[in-house]
Amino acid sequence: MRPFAFLGKLPASKSMLNRLLLVHSYFPDFQIQGHSSAADVVHMQAAIRSLHDGTPIDCGSAGTVLRFMALRASRLPGKFTLTGSERLFARPQDELVKILRQLGVQAELGPGTLTIEGSGWKMHGDTLLVPSQRSSQFATAVLFNAWELPFDLYVSLGGRPISEGYWHMSVQMVQSLGMKTDFWDGDFRVPRGQKPTVMDFAAEIDMSSAFAIAGAAAVGGQATLSDFPQRSLQPDAAFTSILERMGVPVVRTVHGLKIDQAKRLNGVVVNLRSMPDLFPVLAALCTLADGDSELAGAPHLAHKESDRIQRMVELIRATGRPVEALNDGIKITGAPVVPASSIRFDCAEDHRLAFAAAILKLAGMPIEILNPQAVNKSFPEFWGLVGCPP
Repeated sequence: MRPFAFLGKLPASKSMLNRLLLVHSYFPDFQIQGHSSAADVVHMQAAIRSLHDGTPIDCGSAGTVLRFMALRASRLPGKFTLTGSERLFARPQDELVKILRQLGVQAELGPGTLTIEGSGWKMHGDTLLVPSQRSSQFATAVLFNAWELPFDLYVSLGGRPISEGYWHMSVQMVQSLGMKTDFWDGDFRVPRGQKPTVMDFAAEIDMSSAFAIAGAAAVGGQATLSDFPQRSLQPDAAFTSILERMGVPVVRTVHGLKIDQAKRLNGVVVNLRSMPDLFPVLAALCTLADGDSELAGAPHLAHKESDRIQRMVELIRATGRPVEALNDGIKITGAPVVPASSIRFDCAEDHRLAFAAAILKLAGMPIEILNPQAVNKSFPEFWGLVGCPP
């Protein structure tokens, strides 16, 4: 296999774009800089169009689209049906019903559907309780749909939200657009009548995608990522310091980031509470590292597009490494050894499992990757860029 090489700019962050698309749905003159053909973004764009044409709102397999659009649709009078994949509705969604009913909106979860009906938000009580212990996306959905409210919105998160890094990103984004917010002890207030004072926003490159490319370089070549921000709002930007700890040559420049293949990977201990999306690719790198690694702090990994803890245990065990599942992560004893027998791995609908398997394959593992099209969810250009046929 030829050495991996990449030089260029990656697509914009799908997480940022989906948040910005919500803002644009309220304020059509709002300008978004950045593009992504990720399925999650395409579904978000189509879902917003569906708000006004009476058709079901198809969320695909995107938790962000379902959660963001449920709150967006609830701001409008009428009845709306949101649909999606079986796995999407197997993930935590009960919180949506609890939130919407507090806002005077009827909501009912069915097999593969969420039906909501109301006449806009009408607070039942003084404070909106938003459970955030299984996903911070519920709080983000409320925050990004709190524009131009006719009342002050008081919200209680009931404790520290999971995926706290993404929540902090959401808060920083709305504040940079001019939304006034008051925070205290995990609760916050959005004053009535909020409108953006900044009418354009440039989305950063997608850090989760950047980590997949950086991981490919770390095991098989070199990558130079242009337009890499000096300071990122995305929690996944922490991958650069993790790679350095693992012994990967990482060089920051004024406008980019350069990653070279590591002569040797070191095991690491990482708390992923605020950046769980790094888990699959990082676990793959730890599989190839010398010594023990522990990736923990993220029990919500079990509720992603797959149970990522169990699925990575299956993949790593197939390479012959000792591996142990934790309730919030994984322990791995890595080794730079290629197994003699071939491995077949089905990543099903989970794009990040496909990235992880690709990293192992680029390192020389004899892996056949089934359902490689899963990468379309966040990074459809992936296979073309890595030059590694599944």
